[in-house]
Amino acid sequence: MYASLKNKLEHPSAIKWFAGRQVEEAWIAEAEAELGQQLPASYKWWLREYGNAQLSGSVIFTLVPPEFKDISDSDLLYNHRLNREHDWIPQGRLYIYVPDADEAYFFDMKAWDGQNEGEVMREDYLGGDVEVYAQSFAQFLEKLIDEHS
Repeated sequence: MYASLKNKLEHPSAIKWFAGRQVEEAWIAEAEAELGQQLPASYKWWLREYGNAQLSGSVIFTLVPPEFKDISDSDLLYNHRLNREHDWIPQGRLYIYVPDADEAYFFDMKAWDGQNEGEVMREDYLGGDVEVYAQSFAQFLEKLIDEHS
């Protein structure tokens, strides 16, 4: 299903991932329960198959083991809780990748109907623009890999 992406992940250039750090199904279920909705399908596939990645030194958020979920800055929910607690983000945004001070990428959970996939949005901090970057998490990863390779 994700053959093109798998090929790019198996022959990395700009993206780095570490084998053996896949996410357990129970962690996904706990995250979805906390969020009150399902995560997009290709993001869950990536969590189960790979679970982690860095692109140009910046972490793509994942779900970490329960013993680290309240302290790990690479954990999706830890970052989401911080953003909500400090009211740093508009309601409904679930950030998945914040590479630098210029831009960030997120799922718009308010616009997503919970069916299969969700668009990945790109926010330009400098210009204030928000745009659709990719139609799915899988497309998001492929596009980032291509842009940074």
